[in-house]
Amino acid sequence: MRKRQLNDKEIIIFINNKYYVVNKDTLYLIEKFKLNSEISCLSKEIELSKHKTIKIYKRLSKEIKNVKYYDNNIELEFPLKIQWNITNRCNLKCKHCYLGNLNNQQLSSDELYLIADRLINSNVIEVGISGGEALLVEDLPYIVYKLISNDIKVNIFTNGLFLKKFENKLVSIMKKTPIDDLRFSVSIDGLKQTHDMIRGKGTYDKIMNNLTYIINRGYLVTTNTVLSELNCKEVPELYELLHSMGVYKIQIANLIDSGRANKSLKIDSISKKMFINELQKVLIKIGNDRKLLFAEIPDGECDSDVYWFDKYEKKFLQKEQWKCSAGIGKATIDYDGTMYCCPFMKKYSLGNILDKSLSEIWSSKNRYEFLRELAKNNNNSRVCIVAKKRL
Repeated sequence: MRKRQLNDKEIIIFINNKYYVVNKDTLYLIEKFKLNSEISCLSKEIELSKHKTIKIYKRLSKEIKNVKYYDNNIELEFPLKIQWNITNRCNLKCKHCYLGNLNNQQLSSDELYLIADRLINSNVIEVGISGGEALLVEDLPYIVYKLISNDIKVNIFTNGLFLKKFENKLVSIMKKTPIDDLRFSVSIDGLKQTHDMIRGKGTYDKIMNNLTYIINRGYLVTTNTVLSELNCKEVPELYELLHSMGVYKIQIANLIDSGRANKSLKIDSISKKMFINELQKVLIKIGNDRKLLFAEIPDGECDSDVYWFDKYEKKFLQKEQWKCSAGIGKATIDYDGTMYCCPFMKKYSLGNILDKSLSEIWSSKNRYEFLRELAKNNNNSRVCIVAKKRL
């Protein structure tokens, strides 16, 4: 559990990849329950009967609230999560890349370490590191070591080609395997022929070998597949394969119409229906109890129908209620150190983290201008206005 002081009365805690706002008394009980696996030991410590202790635990589980900033625009003096695009270099030219042609620029080692130190000296809880291709950064193992050593959780987004080499270097520095502090998100865009056609010849075998290695090392790995007309027919089979390999979370993402990608790659309504039906057959076949939450591609109103898929049936839940936390609890640092609320709305630059502390940048007037536009264009619903403009 990671925690940061929000104000005099409240603390933000991070448990099981979710944020919660709690008071000091609740935090005390949570820490006690976490440290004591035996209810009888805990009941003695807090001087209550075992029966009452169990009741408190159950009530605590129900009463803990999700972080308020999603709904109540709680004022945070610091972002909880940073997406750091650490380099603008990449070793692939994927057909669907929304970044397009990169300029292959990257800050010096000293500048990268300065950014890492400024993140460490803030109250950030999570840092996602991406690129370009993040694993091309020679100093990355040392930077990740610094972040983890200072109670910051790290998630690395990668094409996976240098995954084994990076992990071996990191473990040699840390003298341990940091499976509780580090996760990987690896791009897989189809079975061998299709993946190689999208990402480059020979990439599939290398990535799958590295993926198998990193899973066997004990890491929780997420795979990300961009759904398009190029791969939609075989993604269900890919899902089955990744599940059999022990992938922790299989993510299927909608294509972003930008950069090298274009609207011709987007799947149409017929292909989408076929994809959903085939995916459901796979879930029935593998017969596991895990569920896949899949949001359909937004319609003209930027709404998505959200379904639970399990081995028995497809259940409609509701319209998509995802809310953007950009500028509220999350920010992006670009490869040159410039910080944005949203990487797709660069007119709201907050400044450069090489010149100012994170707290100074977070108080930028442009952040409040961004939040006003977000609210104005979404009727305060905080869905992605960038997605709306691209429809």
